[in-house]
Amino acid sequence: MSQPILPPQPSRRQLLSAALVAALGSIAAAEILGASPAAAAATRVTTESTRVSLVGDSLTEGTLPYQADTLSYLNWSSSAIDAFKSRGIRTKMKGDPHTGLSAVDAIRETYGDSDLWVVALGSNDAGFYPLDEQPEVIREMLDRIGDGHYVLWVNVYLPATLKRQHAWNASLATVAAERPHQLFVLDWATLAEENPKWLGSDKLHCSTVGYKNRASVIAQATKTLVPTRPIPRPSSLPRRQFVKYLPG
Repeated sequence: MSQPILPPQPSRRQLLSAALVAALGSIAAAEILGASPAAAAATRVTTESTRVSLVGDSLTEGTLPYQADTLSYLNWSSSAIDAFKSRGIRTKMKGDPHTGLSAVDAIRETYGDSDLWVVALGSNDAGFYPLDEQPEVIREMLDRIGDGHYVLWVNVYLPATLKRQHAWNASLATVAAERPHQLFVLDWATLAEENPKWLGSDKLHCSTVGYKNRASVIAQATKTLVPTRPIPRPSSLPRRQFVKYLPG
């Protein structure tokens, strides 16, 4: 396996929301919103969770050279990643065999279930649905993943259409407040705004260093929600095995 890429972490001010600092102590992670300290402490997984699944769009595609290694570095035993450019939660793009919803089914069918799911969708959904429908679209994705699973949802940064960004991220916060034991929101919007060198020329997608940091931020956030421990394996098998699940 290639050398894990874990860039220097942003400052504590950039990384931790005040609520999660109190709930999770000194563990470094990206800003995670949508849970009170009591709820976060109560819902933190304490079992030996080993698998994480991630569904995303082109921003996730950009992290693929780094994401599996950053997760492996933090002792996830396996990962399944399904990403496709311009993907929406309900909408299917040309060439993409899945929507965000059906990608969940495909990962489960091929690789099995995960205790923790990362959803990095919304950039292509913000503005596509009326404001009052957006929370329902988010709930539909959570229902497809199902109760009894933890969901880390990466919010969106859309500087060219800030009204859409704020509306979508507000919808995420609304649903997170409804489901404090299931949904946690990683505040990518704040991190992207505070780190312009992470962004590419369109200010939406990332530069190379931005994709490395995005992968690291997501990995650190999963570690905060689910402290994992490696499971002993027969010596004939690799200590950790990772899968990049991609369309086609």
